[in-house]
Amino acid sequence: MYRSENWQVFPSMDEIRCISSTGSEVYVAVPAGVCVLGRPRYGLVRTLNSADGIAGEVQLCAHNPSRGDVFITTDEHIYRFIPSTARVEELAAPFKTVSSIGIADSGAFFETDAGLFFRARSAVEFAATAELPPDLLWYGGRDTIEPRDFPFLSPYFVMDEQLLNHPVTLVRPDKGNKRLFAAAQGYGILVYNLRTGFSESHIRFGPSRTAVRRIARLDNRLWLVGGETAVALDSAGNWNYFLTRPGDLSTGGFRLLFGNVTNLDRSEGLSALLADSAGLLLGTNYGIYSLGSDNKLAQLLSLPRRVSGLLRIGDSLLFGTEQGLFLATGDSVVGYGDPYGETDWGVFDITRAANGTAYFGTLGGVVSRTADGRWFRYVPPGFDLKQPVSALAAAGTRVFMATPSLPNPSPFATRPSSAITVLDTKDNSWTTIDATRGLPVSEINSLYADDRYLWIASPRVVVRLDYTRELR
Repeated sequence: MYRSENWQVFPSMDEIRCISSTGSEVYVAVPAGVCVLGRPRYGLVRTLNSADGIAGEVQLCAHNPSRGDVFITTDEHIYRFIPSTARVEELAAPFKTVSSIGIADSGAFFETDAGLFFRARSAVEFAATAELPPDLLWYGGRDTIEPRDFPFLSPYFVMDEQLLNHPVTLVRPDKGNKRLFAAAQGYGILVYNLRTGFSESHIRFGPSRTAVRRIARLDNRLWLVGGETAVALDSAGNWNYFLTRPGDLSTGGFRLLFGNVTNLDRSEGLSALLADSAGLLLGTNYGIYSLGSDNKLAQLLSLPRRVSGLLRIGDSLLFGTEQGLFLATGDSVVGYGDPYGETDWGVFDITRAANGTAYFGTLGGVVSRTADGRWFRYVPPGFDLKQPVSALAAAGTRVFMATPSLPNPSPFATRPSSAITVLDTKDNSWTTIDATRGLPVSEINSLYADDRYLWIASPRVVVRLDYTRELR
């Protein structure tokens, strides 16, 4: 059963398609869903997404004050969100796509692929219409409000901490004309006071549109690394963004903490991270590196294969690849198989629990090695033995693994849709977390778990699950 209170979905804010507001909330449409922000601090309350029944990329959102609901359109569907019940329901409509929504006191008007339609305040169905009242508040293609209507936005771009410019592409005054919401491409939303013209808030959260490949905790911050962007989330809930393209200026703190890592990511592709008391280890498509406290990057091994996981064992280093598990001691590298022979066919991720037990994602399941050298094998119920466990995380007695869901939801999918399988080693019980329980993504790149939350990285979305409540 889906319990939305256990999930928080942070979509990319790089592309904002629509903004609508009420006195207490702001609704922001991005491709992955509709973000509901609470006023006055504009914190993320929840994100309406595929787990709520929304199919396809979101195009528009529009608050309808005549009924107190919010219209949401995707590529070929229209929904309404009812704040009083916190539910999303799909509407039966005589059209497929909506290019504009016009809001009036009497109801809502829709410009669609099948013509103009009107939904009256108390009506259930859509009625074709040929006339439009003059006082409509438009969202979408008919929206005529432009950034240049507000001279205080000049020069109509936002400069971030790295001196990169982000053009203002969408503006929306709130209903009382006291605040202006300005969306900047690749940045987020700025909130301006319409009386003074000064900015009051910056709304930024979630990953960039490039896929997050690895999640790691460094310097008491959660780092989301991938593509040309590194994102850091600190303990106070602040999101910090660092583009890492050649020529970009890096801020001082970021340069000290992570600059060499992103340089390495650009040149060789970062595929594995291991942060522990001994320092930071990095796996790439071509080798293994260490980053010392002096911020110097040293290559430990040059390899002809991609490193998918790292683990220290004393003075040695275990690393996983699609060709198997290997042990490096000094300059010596030897194969390191498990008693079951599972790691011989490839290791796709490695994680370690607080008690020292290491878990290795393999084809058909997981094998573990305890701190005293004992091996165990775990096969999730109904698991396809030809599929890999591609991402792992461990916290307490629980092991989280990204596994293909059964059955595959689409015969046209290019790769199996992912689910999360949870093993509780305390009693060897299994739990599956998939779309029926609220998992809003079908592709999982990385997992990270602490003592309360499981973080899930997917293209253009990062998800946080309160597993201590979900798995009660």
